[in-house]
This record gives sequence, C-alpha cells and structure tokens, in this order.
Amino acid sequence: MKVSSLATVGLGVTSVLLLGACGTSGSTPVATVTVTSIPAPSPEPQLLSGFVCSADADNVWRGKALLTNNEPAEATFTVRFSIRRSADAYLIGYEEDSFTLAPGQTADVAFPDIATADPDGLRCLPRVTTEPS
Repeated sequence: MKVSSLATVGLGVTSVLLLGACGTSGSTPVATVTVTSIPAPSPEPQLLSGFVCSADADNVWRGKALLTNNEPAEATFTVRFSIRRSADAYLIGYEEDSFTLAPGQTADVAFPDIATADPDGLRCLPRVTTEPS
C-alpha cells in the first residue's frame, strides 16, 4: 500500500493534549498541558534481522529483512517499512505485508518499491506488530 506525499502521520512527533476549564466572569481560565513524546518505531531485534532499506540511483526506496517467529505458538506478523522525513517524521510513503509463521519459522520480507523520493533528509523505519493466530 502506498501513501502519497500529502499524507500526514503523527508518529514520532510530539502530541499535545490541552484541557481547559472555562470560568465565570472575572475568573482566569485554567489550562493543563500534557506533552507526550512518541518514539519512532524500531525493529525488534529478535523479530527482524538483516534490515536494509535505502533509495537507489533513481530515488526508488527498497527494503528487505528476515522475519523470525520467536513466539511459542503460530503468530501473524505485520511488517511495515515507512519512509519519513528526518526533521519532522512526515510520512512520504510505506509498504506493509502480513506473514503467518509457525514457531521458529522465518520469512523473507522484501519491498521493492516503497516510495520514490530524493533520499536527502529522509530515513526508512521498520515496524513489526504481532497477533496470535
């Protein structure tokens, strides 16, 4: 699945929650600000190995890795490689696929065309989510 460069995703950026209370005439409004920083997704070392992702000479981003099920039971893994702007985590594009693996089983993950973009100021981030089968 590809996302156009107009898509915006807030992962990895600071989110702010404002809670305000309105007072009666003459009172000062009260605001509580909570700032939460969400870390950028990263591969779990026990799940992905050999992660490689970069843009080629034509600015086409490609990525690959080896996925390993270290769970004690069969599980479904969703792997996503995202191309994001380093400065603000703006999403340029991504590819995603799911794999159902038995315990100890491996699968080659390869995304030959994640996005087309000049690599200057961009990075590729892998993410894996797991669900029991």
